[in-house]
Amino acid sequence: MRVYLVRHGQTAWNADGRAQGHSDVDLDETGREQSERLCDAMRSVGIRRVFSSDLKRCVQTATPLAQALGVPIQIRETLRERTFGILEGKHYTEIRAWFHMESRLRKKPEHELRPEGAESLKDVWKRVAPVEREIERMNENTILFTHGGTCGLLLGRLIKANVETGRSFRFENASVTELIRRPDGFFQLLRYNDTSHLTPSER
Repeated sequence: MRVYLVRHGQTAWNADGRAQGHSDVDLDETGREQSERLCDAMRSVGIRRVFSSDLKRCVQTATPLAQALGVPIQIRETLRERTFGILEGKHYTEIRAWFHMESRLRKKPEHELRPEGAESLKDVWKRVAPVEREIERMNENTILFTHGGTCGLLLGRLIKANVETGRSFRFENASVTELIRRPDGFFQLLRYNDTSHLTPSER
């Protein structure tokens, strides 16, 4: 069994470096083109199940492939990005500065910090646990369309790491990360943050 983790295609907020969180932003023109290229690359690899965050940028990325495969998109709110609360919509440089300062002032690790109205990374780590358990029970090749931060935490769970490890991963828009389940039940990482399908091939 293979599992594919896909970050959604580009949005205008991605291009501007703004944190979207639960803000329901559509794909931009580049993101829509990325979803079509992703469909072309993934339609023949034997995928049987398609999961997606309920936010539009993920559903819109998943739709071309799901339609090409003739399978329904299984919506999971648990695959949402973390909500940033009062920091939502801010530029990531401002958000990083806030977390760095608060971590120093409060003497707490950044993954435990929760801005007003927001989730901490630890909260999201717990939120995606049911998705991990669902994947563990499956035997069909499955693709999951989710968000950058959520991708990292879900990957961390699947390789039996921890929340701090999940912070180490970064994912480009419409990238593919592939894992295979070994006979001993553990997932092996085969490719990470692959965007080669987004580059037009030479003919």
